[in-house]
Amino acid sequence: MRYALPLVVSALLAAVAVGAPVPPPTAREATQLVEKLGSEDFAEREAASRRLDELGILALAEVRAATKSENAEVANRAKELVRTIERRVSNERAIAPTTVELDLTDTPLDAVLAELSKQAGCEVVLGGLKPEQLAGTKVTVATGKVPFWSAVVKVCDAGKLQVAGAGGFFAPGATPYAPRQAPKGAAAFRVAANPGSAVILEARDGPKRPASVHGAVLIEAFELPKAAASNTVAAVVLQVWPEPRLSWQATADVKVTKATDTTGRVLVPDLTQPVALPPVQRVGNGGVIVVRHPDGTVTIVNPAVDLSFTPNARQALVKLKTGVNAATELTGSVYGLVRSPPEPLVVIALNARNEVTATGPAGTEATATLNTDADGKRTVSVTLTYDPLKVNPVRTSDELPDVKLTPNGNQSVHGLCVTDAGGKAFDLSLAKAVNSPDRTRQGRIILAMRLDLSAAKDGPTVPAKLVFWGNYAKPVGVPFALKDVPLVGGAK
Repeated sequence: MRYALPLVVSALLAAVAVGAPVPPPTAREATQLVEKLGSEDFAEREAASRRLDELGILALAEVRAATKSENAEVANRAKELVRTIERRVSNERAIAPTTVELDLTDTPLDAVLAELSKQAGCEVVLGGLKPEQLAGTKVTVATGKVPFWSAVVKVCDAGKLQVAGAGGFFAPGATPYAPRQAPKGAAAFRVAANPGSAVILEARDGPKRPASVHGAVLIEAFELPKAAASNTVAAVVLQVWPEPRLSWQATADVKVTKATDTTGRVLVPDLTQPVALPPVQRVGNGGVIVVRHPDGTVTIVNPAVDLSFTPNARQALVKLKTGVNAATELTGSVYGLVRSPPEPLVVIALNARNEVTATGPAGTEATATLNTDADGKRTVSVTLTYDPLKVNPVRTSDELPDVKLTPNGNQSVHGLCVTDAGGKAFDLSLAKAVNSPDRTRQGRIILAMRLDLSAAKDGPTVPAKLVFWGNYAKPVGVPFALKDVPLVGGAK
């Protein structure tokens, strides 16, 4: 399911110096900094807060302990620091990259991409008009151990390629992917088995795009289609490329913290709201405008028509008040919603005598009781509460960590899985289910169920654990630093 969020460009301009790596804390530094949070000197308190924020997770234990301080100033500053650090740690965990390492000499591009695909666990293939002409091109690539997208950028540099698409979305100007076999006499190349989740690379058709990699996300800058340009502001399109495994639901916001032109002049963001008009996706050869719709269809329109640009779920529009159409340096963050991979949202240790309740992320909650009747038949009574707009229970076809798929799937019912102490999953059947709204918290539903546990030879023994498996949407921020960014529009 995809959630569409309106784009709001809330850019706050400030000159920000490029941060150097944070040095690790010296012995007892974190403890001493916590003590300074209660200093009588305001400047010393502020300096201590900044340094603890820099240290982040390295100082989190000391800062968390300080939240119970009898000194109100220390406790309040510590609580705010804990919230800030934990949000940042959660953010970085959500967009943690897949790391790869390529060390290939004089190797055909298609073989390089095959190795990259193997290490990354996703398909990276050649597309464009004539992929067979690229497949046999030999390149030398040595990346070291780097995030997936950093490796893709190095491969693109070596082979004069560019990203055409990823995860079913295509770049402005990209040739739609059409899997086909190599013609006779041409170099063989791999085709994507699942184009909707593959990364597609094509021959570079112009200057190298401004690009920034952070974690599992690549952000590139594209020229705004000329037909969508404004006479009052200059603009640029930021394209978000998450790794295929990262489910990016929507781009919600973009904040610019620094914008300067080639002369070093500071540029001021334009905060007016974009008007929702047809989504112009690219300007092709000959000035033809192609409108790419969310369902994948396209419409060719007359370039003389005055259309504005509305970003899709993988794009953000940055507008600046400037009269100079020049390359620009941009620093800031793109904010979006990502959906977590299947994970245990609620875990309950089953008890044959008592009802057990546990809570999890995104407002999930479950209560369970293990029952055994006079014939020895086991059942589990479960009350599951969650917000269906935020949480999706896993499907039986989803692969779960430590839970093997069987001919019946992963043996879950509505995301619920029951295992014994050894981790073997029971076959479940739904004997009863009642669905009702949660009157204490708007948007949540309460699902009361009774699950029958089937006994099988060589199967699980005593029920020990109930897990609610699912995924949920969470906000993330992706910092970027782009140079030589092309601006379109603005008064001359």
